[in-house]
Amino acid sequence: MSPLVLTLKQAPATWLDVSVLTPDRLSGLKLREIGALPLHLGRERVAVRDMFDIRQGDPRCIQIRRAHPRLVGIGTAMTDGTIEVRGHGGHYAGRRMRGGSIRVRGNAGDWCGAAMEGGSLEIEGDAGDFLGGPLPGDIQGMSGGLIQVHGSAGVRAGERMRRGIMVIYGDAGEFAGSRMIAGTLMILGRCGHHAGRGMRRGTIILGKEPAHVLSTFHSCGILRMDFLRLLFRQMAQAGGRAQVFRHFGPEVHRYAGDSAGGGKGELLILLDKASRRTA
Repeated sequence: MSPLVLTLKQAPATWLDVSVLTPDRLSGLKLREIGALPLHLGRERVAVRDMFDIRQGDPRCIQIRRAHPRLVGIGTAMTDGTIEVRGHGGHYAGRRMRGGSIRVRGNAGDWCGAAMEGGSLEIEGDAGDFLGGPLPGDIQGMSGGLIQVHGSAGVRAGERMRRGIMVIYGDAGEFAGSRMIAGTLMILGRCGHHAGRGMRRGTIILGKEPAHVLSTFHSCGILRMDFLRLLFRQMAQAGGRAQVFRHFGPEVHRYAGDSAGGGKGELLILLDKASRRTA
């Protein structure tokens, strides 16, 4: 299946909203109809053909080439199909995504996977702040699906997360998993201060001993949690870099918290050597 290829002609002068360019929206359209679709370039309206060279292919499989950090909203609210981004994924990639898959072969900006409901978002480089978090004005962040970041993420990754799985293979900034409602957040590299602050439920799994654990998290000691075997086996089936989970064991140092937010969440620090060699 040959993809529909959209090659950016030149770096946009300001933010270019490409949220309309999703497989479900382009399916059934002819090439000239795709080229005539309107995009917002700052306050102006431009056509797709003004900004991109278009090569015919199956719109259920979109490839965006020469992607620039000023592209905004790649894959917004998509429900099926695939998008491959060659270059920078920009801000809001995968915003309100409900299905399908997005693969960014580079870095991405802030609010990637924000309010995501389903599907798969994979970023091969680093991600910005508020990964999988709530959009401004929303009361919850990611509520389903899978986010994987091969590099590191900024501050507040997984904030107000409600469901789904987020994996950061590198480091994460401060306030990771803050105000979590439920779901699973895994950070295999170093984690900044205040992880899990205000979390009500959910699970944060750390591959390395953090420099700081909030005083409102209480140690439950060293435990063997066999549900982790099932989780790691499920993750390994995703293939690619996720196969590293095949080597992880279920032994953790468990902390319960945040007691300031009800205390029903958990912070699990992996103890096996395989997880400590990762990242």
